[in-house]
Amino acid sequence: MNAPSLPRTTVARLTAMACALALLAGCGGAQNAALPPHAGSVPIGARSAAHLTITIPHATSSSSTQRRPQYISPATQALAVTITGPTNVSEGINLTTGNPSCTVNLYSNLVCTVSLALAPCPGNTACYTGTFTTYDQAYTNASGGSCTPLSSCTQPAGTKALSQAQSVSFLVAAGAANNLPITLGGVPATVAVLSSAGTISGNALTGFVLPKAQSGKMSVLGVDADGNYILGPGAPTVSLTTSDATQFTVSTPTASAPNLFTIANASSNPAGALLTVTVTPTTASGAAPLTAAADIFSGSATLYVVNYGNSTMMAYDSQGTQQTLTGTFPNLIDPAGIAYDPANGWLYVANNAGNTVTAYNAQGTQQSLGGWSGLIGPYSIAYDPVNGWLYVANYQGSTVTAYNAQGAQQSLTGTFPNLHGPQGIAYDPANGWLYVANYQGNTVTAYDAQGAQQTLASGSFPSLNGPAGIAYDPANGWLYVANNAGSTVTAYNAQGTQQSLTGSFPNLIGPHGIAYDPANGWLYVANYNTTVTAYNAQGAQQTLTGTFPNLNGPQGIAVVP
Repeated sequence: MNAPSLPRTTVARLTAMACALALLAGCGGAQNAALPPHAGSVPIGARSAAHLTITIPHATSSSSTQRRPQYISPATQALAVTITGPTNVSEGINLTTGNPSCTVNLYSNLVCTVSLALAPCPGNTACYTGTFTTYDQAYTNASGGSCTPLSSCTQPAGTKALSQAQSVSFLVAAGAANNLPITLGGVPATVAVLSSAGTISGNALTGFVLPKAQSGKMSVLGVDADGNYILGPGAPTVSLTTSDATQFTVSTPTASAPNLFTIANASSNPAGALLTVTVTPTTASGAAPLTAAADIFSGSATLYVVNYGNSTMMAYDSQGTQQTLTGTFPNLIDPAGIAYDPANGWLYVANNAGNTVTAYNAQGTQQSLGGWSGLIGPYSIAYDPVNGWLYVANYQGSTVTAYNAQGAQQSLTGTFPNLHGPQGIAYDPANGWLYVANYQGNTVTAYDAQGAQQTLASGSFPSLNGPAGIAYDPANGWLYVANNAGSTVTAYNAQGTQQSLTGSFPNLIGPHGIAYDPANGWLYVANYNTTVTAYNAQGAQQTLTGTFPNLNGPQGIAVVP
């Protein structure tokens, strides 16, 4: 299959699995996540004795690209065997170099051969039923590499199943080799939805972007508990569907590439859709299907700008041409910040003077909400796709408060300490942190989703001068801060180390809001002097065909792909 690339979460929002997704975000663990997992063979046989031979692939061996008939994870360290029939077996077996039955072969793979004494079946039909499960932790009480019965075997806390074959029937015949291949199915712990390098850009958390009139490929894979992609026979079956086939179509994968899907525009101007992923285990009994979701958008974005000067909101294309909408964005009161929620397609506006948050669809029709208690001069707002919450930075109250999509305030275990007149807030999907730009303190502080402050490198986020807006660029993982007092934009990594840029972000005048457009990779800055200017990631200003007309003290800006 083509080189893969993950979605947003799931029914639990991909990062929750996935993470998800995951979404994306991958979520199943970082070990060997970039390497495809490998399969191993499990023949059983040998007259009145059954021999199990298991090959555990070395993650970095030269044979790592070989595909065997069954799924064995490189993280495998133990095997549980339960067999019923003329002879009953219940045993735990360590698949490590400490087991004298295991040796390292020429390819650095670990090959373990285990003998089990089984009486022959009385006839020519299968008389044995076996269940086989591999784990990522060895048994701590295995003498000579094994422990019996299985119920007495002990594994460390946190041990996870990696693959399984359930209720396998087999024959042991006297005088015969009795070799039986057993297909172990990988047990998915998370799901990965990846875009192939090229046309489709983005990730599960921020959404994918497909340019208009083009198609692109996406891969859907199960991920085991140790972060290995589950591929080949024994892999779970996967599906990818679109919520609106009039916007985007999804192809059916082929037998030779069962994880690869083609996404194509079904409209000349697709508005967006939700991709839903399902990963269903094949041979693992009792393992429930995993579900994840990710947004996909067209290749052009709409920019929404709130005007603090006359309490309005305007929409523009990426070139600065104003868009005609059917709604009017009513009930704005000194709007200062704006955020987009791709789960419902709504725009949420923080009204600084009104101590309210109001929500609208993309055409400017207000949505009915309740709640939004605890607001004190709300200035900016950010969406967290992992939990689906909206976080509001309250400038006058020096607080951050969290809400669900309907405005019900959420109880947090943390308190978002050390805020000083916060004006900007941004979510970083790479680490799940919220970064807050403190206008009065000339600082940027970081927090987890519960409001616990995160420790950053010493001297983090230098050169701030009245920071008012902050945006995350998933292409380079940087945070860009709009400095209102200094009329500058400065860039930092996740720990707050300032980045050297070849451009200078010219023509900024009192910048407030800043937003990243995944369709073209540009950063748009709302300047309070009634302009919006665009720049690449290095700070070089971009030439636009439109002029962003009818701005009046713009402060917040949001990009809807």
